[in-house]
Order: sequence, then C-alpha cells, then structure tokens
Amino acid sequence: METKAVFHPGSTYVANWTRADALKIAPDDSNTKPRIPEDFPLMTEEVWVWDTWPLTDLDMEPVAYEGWNIIFSLVAPRDIFFGDRHWQARIGYFYSQDAQSWTYGGELFPADSSFGSREWAGSTVITEDDDVHAFYTASGRDDGGIDPTDALQRLAHAEGRIHADDDGVWFTGFEDHTIIAEADGRLYQTLEQSESGPIIYAFRDPFVFRDPTDRQIYALFEGNNGGVAGSHRCDRKEIGRVPPGHVVPDDARYYTGNIGLLRLNRGSDFTSWRLMPPLLSAECVNQQTERPHLVVHEGRYYLWTISHEFTFAPGLWGPDGLYGFVGAGLRSDYKPLNGSALVLGNPQDAPLQNYSDYVMPNLLVESFIDTVPTADGGVRYGGTLAPTLEIELDGAARTSELVAELPYGYIPANRSVP
Repeated sequence: METKAVFHPGSTYVANWTRADALKIAPDDSNTKPRIPEDFPLMTEEVWVWDTWPLTDLDMEPVAYEGWNIIFSLVAPRDIFFGDRHWQARIGYFYSQDAQSWTYGGELFPADSSFGSREWAGSTVITEDDDVHAFYTASGRDDGGIDPTDALQRLAHAEGRIHADDDGVWFTGFEDHTIIAEADGRLYQTLEQSESGPIIYAFRDPFVFRDPTDRQIYALFEGNNGGVAGSHRCDRKEIGRVPPGHVVPDDARYYTGNIGLLRLNRGSDFTSWRLMPPLLSAECVNQQTERPHLVVHEGRYYLWTISHEFTFAPGLWGPDGLYGFVGAGLRSDYKPLNGSALVLGNPQDAPLQNYSDYVMPNLLVESFIDTVPTADGGVRYGGTLAPTLEIELDGAARTSELVAELPYGYIPANRSVP
C-alpha cells in the first residue's frame, strides 16, 4: 500500500479526496473521540477560546521560549453569545510552564493594526533573534465592523518580537501588516465567484513551514477550486470507484474544497509569496478543508484538515472532526488514511462536542470544546481547550489509531529556544 508518486512542488498535479473514499467513512473505537463530560473545566473566564495553535519554528516543531510554552487562539469576549464569537474574533495568546495551566496574555496585535474586521486562524513562527512572524486570515473588509455577511478572506502577515521573564511572556511590534495572498479566480475561487454557492467560500488559515526535502518555505491554506460556483462537473477523478448504484446528486458540483499552497519567493522577508496549484482537491466531496497543516513523520508527509458534517457534498456523510492523508513528499499522490480520511470524529451522541483538531509532530492532537449536551437535554458551550488526544500512525498501511486521552489543553513544546 506504499504511496510512492512524488512530484516537484511546482507541478500542477493535484491529489483527490474522492466520493469513493468518503463513502468508506465508518466511525468506530479507533477513530471516535472520547465523550467530554458536561462539567469540563475552563482555561479562562475572560474570553471564549477556539482555533488554537502553538508557537513553532519553521520546521513545524512547537517550541518553548525561556521555559514558557506558548499558544495562540482565536478569542472573543466571554460576555457575548458563543455563536457570535466569529464576528469579533481576535488572536490572543497564552503561556504556561507545565503546558496545561494557561495564563491569558491578551491580544497579540495592537488595536486597529490588523487587516479585516476580524482575525481568523493562522500560524505563528519564531525565527532567529527572537523575531516572531504571525500569519493570519484577514476576514471581512478593512472598514467593515461587525458584519457576518461580509465573507471576504485574505492571508496576512505581521512581524513582532517575543519577550519573557520569570513572570510571563509578552510581545512587541506587529504594527505593520501586509496582505500576502488573495484568491485569483483561476486556481482559487474568489468571493464574487462563490456568491451563488450554498456555503461560504474559503481563502484562509495559513500554515507556514519549511519543507525538509527542498528547504524552501511554503504555506498551506484552505481554499476552493477557482471558477463560478456550480460551474464544476463531477468527473471520474472526483468520483472514484464508487459502489454500484451510487448516484452523484447534481448539487455536489457546488462543493469544491481544496488544500492550497503558497511558496515564499527566494530571499523574501515573508511578505512576497507565489500562489501554487492546490495539493489536494475535495471537489464534489466537501466544501471546507479547514486549518490544513502538515506533519512529516518517519519520512512520510501527513496532510491534516478538519471538516464539518454539514460541509460534505450531498449524498455523503462524515462527522465533525479530523481528516488525514499520507504521501511521499509535499506534492504527491496523497491517499486517505484509513481508506476514508477519517482520523478522529465526534461521537454520534455529541456531534458538536469539539472541533479544530491540530496534530503536532509528537502525534498529540489538541482541539477546543464547542457544544456539549447536558443530562437535562440542554447544552453547555465550551470555548475552552479540550482533552488532548494521542494517535499512532502506520504509514505503510495508511492507518491511524486513537491510543490515549491526555489532560485538558495539554500542548507541550518539543524543544526550547533560544
């Protein structure tokens, strides 16, 4: 079952997550998350917390600075309704010495410095001389305010510096921001092209890293295949070898999610990037391949994404959760783990309990608690970090397995800097 096909990163080859793959989704004990109890603890009373990522180096390794583990999260004031948090999202940060008792440090960027009307997810990379590069989604228009109908998304960058002492961590800088990429309409769907579609388009969630093979710097992001919504057609490469009798509903053509790629121009200062063809297409399968990220483990490239039940194309089903693919290089013939791509899904009796899984090189998976059913028939909103899970991978067999549940919000660094 080895995956051997590798292409130059500049190639136009795009792997496919097919309908035949997605039809194999079958939750079981190896890929279903443990049930989160309704009495879960909160990491802070100050803000709602959701999409979260650690401070990393360019080699994708979570790093500690001066003994402090550091994470970044989308945050919003906890006195607003949980469902309204997306329209007031800012990037906040936390620090901890034990990697699980987190202190909220506040918002990362100075007020009114970022692009967009809200800040959505991205990645944060430390380089030499304590420089920190923040990559994020500029969501909404720059003069927008709180407007959930404004769906514009662009990728942005800002540079700052990290500081620490015995009492904690803080940042300076981040006053100057740059838009580094926008959808082009050919490789990646624009807002205008998406307006006739049933679900919001995507051009968001940059994950920046250095490829260990060619040593160039790239960014993954969530996108949709270019073209007007509804103009695509589900052909053999998107459908795959489906069981006899499987009918592809006509509306499946509106679902065009992909995992996009940027390449940093040589000698650049992190503000000059080139749009590349996507690494993987979920056309006719799923509209959203959110927060894509990468782990290189035992010589294989593992491509991760998260997705929702409601974003699967008509005629398909999958739980909210983590999905994964394995290939032999950055641009390769990625194959779905476990035959279907499902790695960790929510239990069927708590379909919204947690989301936004992020896999680290040590194969620990962090996420946030979303909405947990209560014994009286209600729900408790989370907005806090979920128990960290541990998985095992068998690259040759293309399988994964859930092997452990660890403490809430346990996000340890793999090494220390400087």
